[in-house]
Amino acid sequence: MTAVVGALLVLLTGLALTLSAMLWNRNRVVAEGHRVLEAQMERLRRDVVQRFVQPVYGLKGARGTIAALHGRVDRHAFRAYVQSRDLPREFPGVRGFGFVPRVLRADLPAFIAAERADDAPQFAVHGFGDAAPDLYVVAHIEPLAQNYPAWGFDLGSESIRRRTIEQAIITGEASLSAPVPLVQDRAHGPGMLLLVPVFRDGADPTTPEQRRQALLGMLYAPLVAQEILHGLKEGLAAAPMDFRLLVDDPTIAADHPAVEDLLLDSAGGILPLHTPPAARPGFDTRMVADELKVEIAGRTFRLEAALTTAYERAVIDAAGWGPGLIGLVLTTLLAATTYLMAAGRARAQALADTMTEDLRRITLDQQAMLDTDVMAMAKLRGRRIVWKNGALERLFGYGRDEMLGLAVRELYLDEDSFVALGQNAYPVLRRGGHYRSQQQMRRKDGSLVWVDLNGVALPGERDEETTLWMMVDITQSKAYEARVERAAFHDALTGLPNRVLLADRLRQAVASAQRLKQAVAVVYLDLDGFKAVNDAHGHDAGDEVLKAVAQRLSEGIRATDTAARLGGDEFVVLLTPLPSPIDSRPVCERLLRAILAPVPLSSGARVQVGASFGVAHYPLDGVDAEVLMSRADQTMFESKRAGRCRIRWLNGAQPPQEIDLSALRQPTASSAGEAAPGTSEASDMPGMPDTSDTSGKRAGDHSHAR
Repeated sequence: MTAVVGALLVLLTGLALTLSAMLWNRNRVVAEGHRVLEAQMERLRRDVVQRFVQPVYGLKGARGTIAALHGRVDRHAFRAYVQSRDLPREFPGVRGFGFVPRVLRADLPAFIAAERADDAPQFAVHGFGDAAPDLYVVAHIEPLAQNYPAWGFDLGSESIRRRTIEQAIITGEASLSAPVPLVQDRAHGPGMLLLVPVFRDGADPTTPEQRRQALLGMLYAPLVAQEILHGLKEGLAAAPMDFRLLVDDPTIAADHPAVEDLLLDSAGGILPLHTPPAARPGFDTRMVADELKVEIAGRTFRLEAALTTAYERAVIDAAGWGPGLIGLVLTTLLAATTYLMAAGRARAQALADTMTEDLRRITLDQQAMLDTDVMAMAKLRGRRIVWKNGALERLFGYGRDEMLGLAVRELYLDEDSFVALGQNAYPVLRRGGHYRSQQQMRRKDGSLVWVDLNGVALPGERDEETTLWMMVDITQSKAYEARVERAAFHDALTGLPNRVLLADRLRQAVASAQRLKQAVAVVYLDLDGFKAVNDAHGHDAGDEVLKAVAQRLSEGIRATDTAARLGGDEFVVLLTPLPSPIDSRPVCERLLRAILAPVPLSSGARVQVGASFGVAHYPLDGVDAEVLMSRADQTMFESKRAGRCRIRWLNGAQPPQEIDLSALRQPTASSAGEAAPGTSEASDMPGMPDTSDTSGKRAGDHSHAR
């Protein structure tokens, strides 16, 4: 609805502005049309005035000729003057020049006789029968051939002509008659007479009466309207103007009540005599029309003019409708655009509201995700925390907002791990990559926690060192991995390395000894009397014995050495590095003595087991790990066959060396069904209670080496 109202307001405003623009532009063009019309009318006025005034100069020239003859008008002299002028070129439209003396009716016969005697025997006076006391007879008219009907004509016999003569006498100036039919014009179209009074030589009359007394006659020029106005319309053919030329006509008659005659119409040319203005359509309906009056030789002309209808349609109407159509189109487009924009804005607003609501929900969802306990997040700038979620605080045991501004160095175990992660991670992050690592870190209370770190740079931040880190607590998974790894490489019962881990460490020890030019000892041992313990006390007791042996082996060696259980009651001790093979002897003897120590059981009983040792050395007895293990195993069996509780060392190409500690076995009572140590029974015998004396030495403690 808002879009429709807005579009209607724009449309109405645009239409109002368009209408105003149409009117303004139309008025502007009309005003310009008036200026064009005024310029053309002024040009037409000057042309009309020049056409009617030019003959006056010719008549005044003739008056000068008469003055030169001292008032005597000689026919030959007058003819000579007229012939000296090029009438068609100098005075277009003028039929000729003539002289009209004033003759009293009583003097008429004498006047006629005098004219005939002046080389004009055919001269006769004629007119319209007016019985006025004086006559104004055309005595001379040149060229006579063109004006013969006017020769001898009494101008005073016709009212219009007489009125013009009287006007010339009264004013003493040239006078132009109203339209009259010229007697010399066979077409009988409208004509006019131009009269210039001639006074006696030396007279300077100032009043009408003085002029009448001093009047010698009238110089006159018959003007044919068709000829004097010829070319007037054609000269303005290129101008976008229609015009009419009217002249005042004081004739009062029943059939001609008008006081003006329509002399010329641009559409029809010269009109018949005494044509009233209403006979031709005027310019009342034209948008740009005007008129002006001009007086020529006492005669008033009125010029009516208007711009042509073609000009009005092409210029004025177009000036209104052209901008109107353009404005209408633009207004319609603007209204449509406004509607579309308003409708689009409404749709955009609705979409924005929907998006805002979606964004709010997404923000809530993101906030919920950020506050999850699963993943801790921290935004760092300069390796200080500037933003974090609650999971980070819970992960490291800090209170609410206690970690803001905290240097992350506080979360690392030591300076080395802090520096190492920075050196490894930040070059990757600056290149736009992701960095991931598993790191053991420190909680606020000092306890350790394993975290999976995933970092990324934030390119939208001004500080290029701004990074986002996501952390997941993997302490339990790490513990599980450790358990799985330990289960894979350690004996489940004793916790000692198993055969797999032993083989790996043996290969590493051989490689290291080869580089360092040192020795390695592989001590293969098998327990003596273990089966008897299982048979007499059960497998749980046997497990306790195995654990005790494993512990004694681990406690009797260095950190660089390895004690491993291969399975059953077989163990291997790896001594590395050794300066020389002989350095393994005290260690082996110490280990056997530790094994021979009685083992207290959880049941309260005490048992004793022994062990047979076989020892091979790198590089004395072999340079390959498998070879060393095989030779140590074989040597152990040889030691066991020799009598148990013995240590047998290979010595390269030399005979093996051996030590016998069987004497450290406790004697057994026959009532218990146990064999004494060192017997050759096929089965191991169970151990007896410890019978050490009060001095702390075991009975029969001796050794036998060979």
